Amino acid sequence: MPEIAQSHASSDAATRHATYAWPTRQGDACAHLDVLAQTRGDGTLRTWRYRAEVDGPAWLADAASSTPTSEAVPPHLPPYRHEHVATEVLDPGQRIPATAHAFARESFIDEVAAQAAQDPVAYRLRHLTPGSDDGPREVIRMVAQRAAWGLPSGTDAHTPPHGWQRGRGFAFDAQSARSSSPGAHADPDTWSAWIVDLDVNPASGEIALRRVVAGQASGAPDKAAEVNGVPAQQIADAVRHALGSRWQLAPSHDETGAARDAHPVMLDADSASSADTLPVGPDADHADHADHADRLVAAAAPAAAAIANALFDATGVRLRRPPFTPENLRTALRTPGDAIPPKSAGKKPKRRARRLSRWLAGGAVGSIGGFAGLAGVMLFGAAEIAPITAPDNTLWSAATLERGRQIALAGDCAVCHTAPKGATNAGGLALETPFGTVYSTNITPDPETGIGRWSYAAFARAMREGISRDGAHLYPAFPYTAFAKMSEPDMLALYAHLMSAPAVKYSPPKTSLPFPLNQRRLVAGWNWLYHEGTEYRPDPSQSTLWNRGRYLVDGAGHCGACHTPRNMLGAEQSKQYLKGGEAEGWRAPPLVASIDSPVPWTESALFDYLRTGFSSEHGVAAGPMAPVVAGLAALPESDVRAIAHYLASLSPKTDVAAVTEIARERAKGADIATTLGLENGRRTFEAACAVCHTDSGGVGHFGVRPLMGLNTSVSQATPDNLMHVLMNGIDQPATEALGYMPGFRDSFDDKQMAELAAFIRARYAPDQSPWEHLEVSAARARIAQAH
Repeated sequence: MPEIAQSHASSDAATRHATYAWPTRQGDACAHLDVLAQTRGDGTLRTWRYRAEVDGPAWLADAASSTPTSEAVPPHLPPYRHEHVATEVLDPGQRIPATAHAFARESFIDEVAAQAAQDPVAYRLRHLTPGSDDGPREVIRMVAQRAAWGLPSGTDAHTPPHGWQRGRGFAFDAQSARSSSPGAHADPDTWSAWIVDLDVNPASGEIALRRVVAGQASGAPDKAAEVNGVPAQQIADAVRHALGSRWQLAPSHDETGAARDAHPVMLDADSASSADTLPVGPDADHADHADHADRLVAAAAPAAAAIANALFDATGVRLRRPPFTPENLRTALRTPGDAIPPKSAGKKPKRRARRLSRWLAGGAVGSIGGFAGLAGVMLFGAAEIAPITAPDNTLWSAATLERGRQIALAGDCAVCHTAPKGATNAGGLALETPFGTVYSTNITPDPETGIGRWSYAAFARAMREGISRDGAHLYPAFPYTAFAKMSEPDMLALYAHLMSAPAVKYSPPKTSLPFPLNQRRLVAGWNWLYHEGTEYRPDPSQSTLWNRGRYLVDGAGHCGACHTPRNMLGAEQSKQYLKGGEAEGWRAPPLVASIDSPVPWTESALFDYLRTGFSSEHGVAAGPMAPVVAGLAALPESDVRAIAHYLASLSPKTDVAAVTEIARERAKGADIATTLGLENGRRTFEAACAVCHTDSGGVGHFGVRPLMGLNTSVSQATPDNLMHVLMNGIDQPATEALGYMPGFRDSFDDKQMAELAAFIRARYAPDQSPWEHLEVSAARARIAQAH
C-alpha cells in the first residue's frame, strides 16, 4: 500500500500521523491502526496517541490535545518514554492480534526516527531509561551488536547483486504480563528485538531475505536480563507470514554454543526455498497468521515491522499491511511520491580479478620485483586513525562481552600477548621467528602503552589488514591473515571484551629486526603478494557444523599459523594446507592424514584431544599446544565438536573398529630384542619412565597414563617434540585432570637424553628409521625456553 502519513513541523516540534492495516483473526475484516505523535525540537517523543478498531473509519486526534481518552493497557501501551500517552482499542471481540499493535508502533517509530534523521536503534534507546529499563535495553543492545548494526562493511560478500538494493530494519516489542490485581502473582515481562537484512529488486519487486537476528528475554524491567535467541522455526514461521513465502533459515556460521541448535541469535536465509510461495490473496492464510502470531507474541511480534522497516530502508517505500509480496511492492513502487532516491547498487569486481590485474601491472617478476613495484605506496605508508579519548564500555551488552571472551579464548590472545609471569595481555612474549625475535604488544586498554585509545575502526584494520592505529605495518607473526576471516559481529565482540578488561601500564620490549626487515613498510609488499583480507564465506554444499568448524580453524583459531608449512618469506603455503609446520621449536604435526601419527585420527579422538588435551590413542597435548587446548576446554562443547568434525573431514574416513585394533597392536611396541645395543637407554627408561609409561599404562600417580607406542611425538620424523618433553616435562598441563610430568634436564646429561630417546624410538616406533644426531637435539632442547 502507498504511504499514508502526514507531518506538520513547527520551530520546536513536529507532528506525524500514519495509518496501518492488519487482518483480523477470522480473516473476514481488517483492523485499522492509527498512530499520531508529537516530537520536540530535538526529535524526541512528546505525546503518543493510538487508536485501533475493526473496519472503522480513519481517526485523527487533535495534535494539540494531550489528555488520555482511555486507560493505556499492554500491548497497546508503547514501551517508550513519553510525556503524554493515550490509547483506544475498539475491539470487543478481541479480533485484533497482538502482533498488529507491535507492527503499527514499530513501523511508526521507524518513520519518526527517519523524520528526525536519527539512527533507529539509538532513537529507541533514547526513549528507554537507564536503570528502570535495563532489561529491554539489554535485549536491544545485544541484538544490535550481534548484527554489527551501523558498521559498514566493504567486502565483496556484502555487496548486493547488480540492480538490487539492500536494506536493514530493526523492530522491538515489550509484553507486560504483570497483573494489575492487588496481591496477584507478577509474571516477568518479556522483550524481543529483531534485525532483518534483505535485498530488493525494484524492477520485479522480488525480495531476497539475507539474514535475521532475533533475541528475546524476560524478567523485571529494572534488572539486566539474560538474553538468548529465538527458535529457528519460530523465526521461519514469522517470516513466512510477513513475506507470503517460505524460507529456509539456518544458524549463521559464526553462531556459537549449544544455542546454535536450540535458540540461535543470527540465522542466514536460503533464498532457493523462497519459490515455495503461499496463497497471497487479500485474506489468505491470515487467520492462521493471527492465531500463530499470538502463540509467539513474545518472540516474533516485531518480525513484520522489522521486515517493513528493512524494505523502507532499501526502497524508501512504506508498506503498511502484510504480506509484503513482490506484487504489493511493485504496486507501491509505481505509486508517485512513494519512493526516495534509490540506494546505489552494483557489484564490485571480485578481489581475485583485482589481484590478477596487480600482478599483470607489476610484471609478476618475483617477490623482490613485487616489493619494488610497491615502492610508491610504501614510501608514504598507511594513514593514521585518530585516537579516541576512552572507550565507552557502558555500551556493551553482557552477551556481547561473553561472546568476545569466547573468541579471545579461541584465538589464544592471552597465550601470545602474555609474557612469562607477566600480566594478562600486557605483551612482552618473545616469539622466535626465522627472521628474528618478535615481541608481542600490549593489548590491554591502557591509553599510553596499550590500545586504550584505539577506535573500533583502528582495531578492525589491524585485525584485517595488519596495520596499527598509527599507520605502521604489523609483522605477519601477528596472524591477521587468519583474523581477517572473522565476521564483523565477532570482531566487534572481541573489541568489546578487550576494551572492557583491566588496563595494564606496561611497555613491552620493542621488536628490532635486522635491515631490511626493520623497514615495516616492506610488509605492504608481503600483504600484496600473500594476504586476502576477506571474511569467511560458508560453503553451501557443506553442513552448518562443517562451516562452523572451518570458520574457527581458519579464522580466530588460526590453526594454519602453526600447522601449515611456510615459504622462505614466511607465508603459509596454501597448497600444503594444514600439512604440518613448526612453532617455537616444536614440530606442529599435520592435521590432514597425519603421517606423524601411528594410529589414524578419528573424529571422536580429535574431539577428546582438543577438549581435554588427551586421547588414549594419541597421547597428551604438550608444548605450545597445551595452552591452546586450555582455551578450547573453556569454549562451548559444540564449538570443539565442530572443529573436530571439520578436521576429520580433511582426511580419508577411518573405520573405528579398525582404528581400535591398530591402537591395540601398536600399544604393545616391538619385542625388547629390537633394542639390543641400547641398554643404557633401556635402563634409564625403566628407572625414570616405566612407572607411568609401561605397556599396561603405569600406576597413574600423575594423572593420565599415555602409552608410548601410541604417542605421536615418538613416531614423528624429528625427535624435537619428544626431546622437549623429556627435557622440560609438562609442568603446566592443558587441563587439571591430566596431571603433570617431571622434566629430567637436571637429572640426565645430553648423552643420557640421547640414549633414552633412541631406546624409546626403537622400542615403540620400530617401523620408523632411527633418529640421528640426538645429542645435538638434546643440547638444542636444553637451551630452548621451557614450556
